[in-house]
Amino acid sequence: MTHLPSAAVPVYAAPFDPNLVTGVILAGGESRRLESPVPKALISLGGKMLLARVSDVLKPLCKELILVVRRNQDDDTPDLGIALGMHVVEDSPRTKGPLAALFAGLSNCTTPLAFATGSDHPFLSTALILEMLRRSSLNRESFAAVVIRYRGMLNPLHAVYPASNWLDVLETTVRHGGTSLVSAIATAERCDRTHMLTMTEDDVNIADPQHMSLFDIDTLEDLGIARRIVDRRSLKVRPDLRKGGL
Repeated sequence: MTHLPSAAVPVYAAPFDPNLVTGVILAGGESRRLESPVPKALISLGGKMLLARVSDVLKPLCKELILVVRRNQDDDTPDLGIALGMHVVEDSPRTKGPLAALFAGLSNCTTPLAFATGSDHPFLSTALILEMLRRSSLNRESFAAVVIRYRGMLNPLHAVYPASNWLDVLETTVRHGGTSLVSAIATAERCDRTHMLTMTEDDVNIADPQHMSLFDIDTLEDLGIARRIVDRRSLKVRPDLRKGGL
């Protein structure tokens, strides 16, 4: 896996061509750790559902959005995806979990690149996603996968994947009994034809100094943190008021 130092690639101001990218949003998790009666994608945060927040960021960056749900998912997540203009697909029956969802998403891409994320990332950073897409396209002969190493672990659900190459990688992983995206990345590292770049936390700092794009909601504590962040961002202080009164 190739590492690009922070200074190697600046954050560009020009937009990336959205016709090259499909947004793949995974929304089939059962949210057991969150202990919520409402699926994560449908949780309201600051008056807007989480899936709508993800959609708002990705739509301007992507030619299309694909929402991947569980097979026979019977909540309102698929309907919300359709209402947001997404192409809704069920995950692959050949395996399970995020690997099955990403396989289904990439199988339905009509673009060379896919940016994959979960429906529980409420603070996606346009600048960071654009930086990842541009790093992917540095080699004009072929695109590279771009994965972030965050807190010592690779993050496969905030990543850029060249769709056709990665269908082969995931196919190989499934064929050998693998069920995780991390194992798929390990397979790609051993695959000569699959070019990968890894970004460190220092690289992320270029575009997203607080690493907000990588924040996802897995627990009630995470949801509480997200709500405090939204409340703080929406707080408006009148210039004619001072602490302690007028």
